[in-house]
Amino acid sequence: MKLRIHEEPVGIVTGEATVNSFQFYAHPNVELRFGDFVVARLCKEAKDRSCRWNDDVEWVIGTIRGIKNINWLLSEGKSTFQSLMLDIREYGESIVENEALIVDVRILGKVSLSGEKAEIVPHRVPVPNGNTVYRASSELLKAIYYGGDGFIEVGNLLLREDVPIYLNADELVSRHFAVLAVTGAGKSNTVAVLISGMVEDLGGTVIVLDPHGDYVKLMLPKTGRKHVNVIEAKISPEHLDSEELAEIIDVRKDASIQRTILERAWDTVKHENPTLGGKDLIVKLRDKLITWVEWEDWNNPPKYWDPITERKYELEKLDTNKKNSIVGVIMRLSRFIRNYGSLLTSEDLIGMIKPGMVNVIDLGPLDEGQMKVITARLLARLFELRVEYEKARKTLEREKEEAMLNPNSLRTEKIKELEQTLKRIETINPALAEPVLVIVEEAHIFAPQGEKNDAVRILSRIAREGRKFGVGLGIVSQRPNKLNEDVLSQTNTKIILRIVNPKDQDYVLKASEQLSKELLGDIASLGKGEAVIVGQAISLPALVKIHNFKAIGGDYGGEDIGVVKRWRERLERERAEREKEALYEEEGIEIDL
Repeated sequence: MKLRIHEEPVGIVTGEATVNSFQFYAHPNVELRFGDFVVARLCKEAKDRSCRWNDDVEWVIGTIRGIKNINWLLSEGKSTFQSLMLDIREYGESIVENEALIVDVRILGKVSLSGEKAEIVPHRVPVPNGNTVYRASSELLKAIYYGGDGFIEVGNLLLREDVPIYLNADELVSRHFAVLAVTGAGKSNTVAVLISGMVEDLGGTVIVLDPHGDYVKLMLPKTGRKHVNVIEAKISPEHLDSEELAEIIDVRKDASIQRTILERAWDTVKHENPTLGGKDLIVKLRDKLITWVEWEDWNNPPKYWDPITERKYELEKLDTNKKNSIVGVIMRLSRFIRNYGSLLTSEDLIGMIKPGMVNVIDLGPLDEGQMKVITARLLARLFELRVEYEKARKTLEREKEEAMLNPNSLRTEKIKELEQTLKRIETINPALAEPVLVIVEEAHIFAPQGEKNDAVRILSRIAREGRKFGVGLGIVSQRPNKLNEDVLSQTNTKIILRIVNPKDQDYVLKASEQLSKELLGDIASLGKGEAVIVGQAISLPALVKIHNFKAIGGDYGGEDIGVVKRWRERLERERAEREKEALYEEEGIEIDL
């Protein structure tokens, strides 16, 4: 069955036309909307009559980018109210008949049909004057935004509810994406829709770094909680170096004495307690520092371990200033144990990640500094394992091919070692034996503009190199201009919901090659759950109404607190209590408070 290109005629091309745009006078009886799609033939209808009736000729498709109303009877030269009123009385009903809509169209390209799909390709000639303009058929738009295998459905065209929008999952994961919007515009809903498609429809492995607990209560539309794995982001101190530990317990960067003493004590405690981990290791560290502060026999000073030389050295005598510095570290350690002791563990977070599930890393109990350290450590280890696995897999394939041509004992041994590497990762970290997608909520916390920390470095590396090793990155933020430019610019698909801050708008435009100033103008006027999607995961930039995740059967947290509702609930409780007290008083019953 032949695909229908157009629906009813909506106007006639007139005026200046280029390869990028044209304008047309609209038919008086049609309703046109800003952003809708229209098509026109490239052949000259006035010269070749067969062109007018032939759908096999070349067509261009464009979007309406401007609509203005003019009236030829009400001349622009008449500038007074009275003169206009005289014209209206004189011309009467013919005023309406002399109105015209002039519509500006931005051309997207030439339509190229291939079975059920339609591709938009460049064209080289303008649309001729006098040609008829038609509303593009929904059938054509469905062919342009065609899904198929490996695509996930995220919503429908904002102006065509019957046209579903699909995103290419390979492009989303391998070339990364960003979801950007102001608070309340629908970021969490959008992310939940993406997660559902990746996990439920494609069996993908997704890891969500969740600083505010938005996805802890996530329920997927088709499978509920079956494929949701919530992991509390506990701290494994034995995997931290002294600088990371200093960040976690909030030792200032310029506190050189404290950091030096902490480093020596930390290296010593880990050397002396190789099997210890979790809270017990931090307690040992505190005890070691207390011992040093209270040491009296400086003829026989305590020793600290240097991991570089693998030797022990005598600690220099501590003066009052250094002792006070150590006491400050001890106090921070004691506070850390008191406030975060329940979050200290020797368990491996990476080992808790499960394949084919959405793994929600709940960072909520941590403060921002701790989040950054834990996230940097988690992502670095995750990326390291993915690199190790993919390199071993590719090398193994090559070695097996070589072994068929030139077998020898060294090659056989190398093949065995590579197979053991793959087996180890598949057994201990099965989720990392396949590509994964990491979604970073509130990404401006972890990768802020102008800051160089471990989290920024690993996120930048994943953004640059992740596609080579099967680590996809999804960046989610409500403050784009606070986000590291290197990270944001590497996301090749952008899902942009409402953004009103001009600085945020300019920053997004600067970081996106596919986003035009025209589309940027649409972003501020979007409603909740509406988005501009641009990039390699979608056939053409589109204004999209994202599916309502809860309406399709899913659920998640993260909504704003219902302030008025809470107040009214409290008022209702107080009213009920007063009525009860009045009733008891009337009955002469004493209330035991």
